[in-house]
Amino acid sequence: MRTYRSHIGTSIALALSLAAQAADAAVTVDILQPLDTIIEGSTIPVRAAASSPEDIYYVEAELEGLTIELTPTGDGYFEGAFDLGELGELPYGPHVVTVNAYNTYGEAASAEGTAYQYAPPTLSWNVLPYDTISNGMRFGAKCVPTPPFECIELTATFETSDNRYQLYNDAWSPYPRPVPDVLYIREGQSGGYLPSGKTYTLTITARDDVGPVVSRTIGTIYVDRSPRLTAVQRAPGRILDFDATRFLFLDHRRRLGIFDRDTHQVTWVEAIPEWGNPLSSVYGALTPSGSVHQSATGYILAWVAGVRRQIASGTAGPRLDAVNGDTVVWTVNGDDWALTQSLSTGTNRTLWFEPGSRSPFQADVSPSGGIFFGTYEGASIVGPGNALLGDHAGNLQRPITDGTNVAGRWWDGMTSSSYLYTADGEEVFLGDSITGTSAGLLLHDGHAAFLRSDGDANQVWLRTPDGEQHQISDLPTSSQFDQAKLRVGHDGISDTGEVVFLNGGKRYIGRPGGAPEQINTDLGHARWLDGSWYVTIGNTLFQVSSPAGSPARLAAPGIAELAAADGLGEREVLSTSFAEDEVLDSTVWARDLHEPDALPASADGSLLGDVDADTRGDIAPAGAGCSTSGQAGSSGGAMGLAAALVGLALARRGRARS
Repeated sequence: MRTYRSHIGTSIALALSLAAQAADAAVTVDILQPLDTIIEGSTIPVRAAASSPEDIYYVEAELEGLTIELTPTGDGYFEGAFDLGELGELPYGPHVVTVNAYNTYGEAASAEGTAYQYAPPTLSWNVLPYDTISNGMRFGAKCVPTPPFECIELTATFETSDNRYQLYNDAWSPYPRPVPDVLYIREGQSGGYLPSGKTYTLTITARDDVGPVVSRTIGTIYVDRSPRLTAVQRAPGRILDFDATRFLFLDHRRRLGIFDRDTHQVTWVEAIPEWGNPLSSVYGALTPSGSVHQSATGYILAWVAGVRRQIASGTAGPRLDAVNGDTVVWTVNGDDWALTQSLSTGTNRTLWFEPGSRSPFQADVSPSGGIFFGTYEGASIVGPGNALLGDHAGNLQRPITDGTNVAGRWWDGMTSSSYLYTADGEEVFLGDSITGTSAGLLLHDGHAAFLRSDGDANQVWLRTPDGEQHQISDLPTSSQFDQAKLRVGHDGISDTGEVVFLNGGKRYIGRPGGAPEQINTDLGHARWLDGSWYVTIGNTLFQVSSPAGSPARLAAPGIAELAAADGLGEREVLSTSFAEDEVLDSTVWARDLHEPDALPASADGSLLGDVDADTRGDIAPAGAGCSTSGQAGSSGGAMGLAAALVGLALARRGRARS
């Protein structure tokens, strides 16, 4: 400024002699930056264009009382930058930058631009990843701007595989704003409610009157508003398995953990790296000592009494097939080789080995640890002690056992024929169904549910422990059982013979002598546990109430209590139960893959067992797994059942199988 003022004095001294020329002189200045610019970094760049018939002598920029000189860069442009360290802390909002340009006659022109000290709006919403919007709940979200800005648009987009639903609000809508400048959206505010029985991907976007669009993808959200479902408890992620005291869950950060339902403590089992398969490929089950699961990285891994254990190597192509109590069954080498392990001892045993076989191998484990399995080549179910049950044409599908009875289905390409084998050595023909699915049987506590065709559709039937058979459904379209991996055949019958089944996108409970009752959509999975029906959808455990709407009987924290414990208030802001420093480093788990208690691996990566692996077999489609969650016991019960059935088993007919 001193230089500028000295030259102003010179101009005044020459005013008389230059009067004629000065009358023709003019200065123009255009500011190019900042021009409605958001402040980023530690400086505010300034760029302007200045011109005059006479030379431009000096250009300056002023902001909040601080003045800087702009340096000529050629072609009439001048540049500089404000150091935010010299300006101090600028309050949020617009800040005017004034550029002044002077020519050699002391004439000046000015231009103004605006720089915004800016923070994007805060978005909040009332659901978590894998959450379920249930009966009595409406989705809501809001946009809270940073003063003095204003939210002008807020959108929540729910996408399914074949449709899109949007909730929308903007500054010009007729809906009132409870708080000035804040936008709200809620189901029912500007239209209908999200259709029930669907899985959505939720994305929320917002915009204020200054900055760019802010977008947050929440992830998978479910909607099921059945009045028969009462929310009991929420897990920290998608529920893979549960019992009376624990959840096995997988969260949106690719972390697998065990959640104590009483203390809310989490035991982390695995952090799945980004290079693994999709999270949908992860499945598992709780065990008395922890859990076992099929990882997205191709390994079968267990958590046994606080220690990670590798059950099978990813290089051998393992597939977790069945889990119950202390017993695990899996296959390797494209289902050519089936093994079992006792988790408590870590010892392995080969169940079946046949290179080049036609897959799949499928097994079930009784509560006492007895294993029954079948293969497509086999005509008989193989039980403990190599006892053979049945001898029927067709492809043998997954056998099911509840420790009392054994059941199996044989598929001939058009019809599945179901047979039951009792502990008394009796073979009972249950009926034929027009479906090839292997998940067509349920056994529990002596009850057996099965599918039987009426000529047009598959209907649900029940055989009671005393041998009576009852038709449960009579619907125009085929029904199917509510099955889940590692639970196939075990969750859909109550102690009193109620049967859960699916039909037309709905879940029903049927019982002898009564019409089926719809309980909810077909989302999630239903299970009978400790005298009640439960449904898990995403991260939420629901209890099924009676038709009259009786309250849930399970004494466990509800959604509101859990939200408060998570620091969510009234579930207004997306959060989780875990601090950021609890996030697992997947490289830590990678270093543990070959820890001392893991199964040894051979040089080619195949597992070392009691026979040599043969990898010549082709990989065929894997069948669904099945298990129950009971405690492991001695194998005596299963062996006794097998012994009683040996007399019933027929000799396998020697016939060629394609």
